[in-house]
Amino acid sequence: MDPRDDTVIDVRHVCTRFGAQVVHADVSLTVRRGEIFALAGASGCGKSTLLRELILLERPASGSICVLGHDLAGMGEEEARPLRRSWGVMFERGALFSSLTVAENVALPIREHEHLGERLVDELAAVKIALAGLPPAAGPKYPAELSGGMRKRAALARAMALDPELLFLDEPTAGLDPLSATGFDELVRSLRDNLGLTLVVITHDLDLLWRVADRVAFMADGHILGVGTMKELSTSDHPVLSQYFHGPRGRSAWDQAWKAR
Repeated sequence: MDPRDDTVIDVRHVCTRFGAQVVHADVSLTVRRGEIFALAGASGCGKSTLLRELILLERPASGSICVLGHDLAGMGEEEARPLRRSWGVMFERGALFSSLTVAENVALPIREHEHLGERLVDELAAVKIALAGLPPAAGPKYPAELSGGMRKRAALARAMALDPELLFLDEPTAGLDPLSATGFDELVRSLRDNLGLTLVVITHDLDLLWRVADRVAFMADGHILGVGTMKELSTSDHPVLSQYFHGPRGRSAWDQAWKAR
C-alpha cells in the first residue's frame, strides 16, 4: 500500500507572513488517517493560523497544503464547497449562533446542504447532539443557558452535522474545569475509536495531549521543533521542548498520565 494513501493532511514548507511579521517560517507535517494528531506550542506560536489555512480561511505566502488529496493552492469557492463538507470545525469559542437553540445550531448546516424533510433533519440533529455527549434536554436550550462544557459539546455536535471524515478542534478544553476537560478528552478518543474519524486538535493543554494524542507536532518560532508521541517529545533534549514538558505543569501532567496507565 502506498503510504500516501494513508495521508489525510500534507503540509510542506509553509511560510506565512502578516506584513513584516513572520508567523510560519518553514512548517511541514503530515496527518495520517484515523489518528488523533495534535498541534501544540505556546500561545501565539501560529497554531490557530495554521488551522485557518487548513480550512481555507487564510492562505500561506508560500508552500503547499493538501487536505484529503486536494491541493488547496488556488482553490476557488466553487471547488472548495464539496471539500469543506468533508471536514467539521469546532472553533475555540464555539461560534454558536446565540439566537438559535442547540438543536437549531446543529440542524442549520444539514438544512443548508441536504434536501431532507424537517422531521428527518430534526432527528439527525438529535443524533449528533447525543454523539457529543449531551442529553436530549440540551436541544431546546440556547447557548447562553449552557455551561462552558456543554457549549463545547454543542459546538462539537454542529461540527459533526454533515458526517465529516476529518474533524478540527481548536482549543477544545480551554476554560473548562478539570472534570469537564477529562470528560471531553474521553469523548474525543471515543469519536475516533467508534466512528473512525481523523482528528486534528489545536491545544496547549498538556493533560489532553497525554490522554488522547497519538502524535504531536510542537511549534515554536515559526517552525515545527518535533513530531512524535508525547513520550518521544517529552524525552527530547531540545531546550524548548524540555522546558515546555518539564516545567511544573508539564511534570504534573506527566505524573497524572502515568498514574492513569
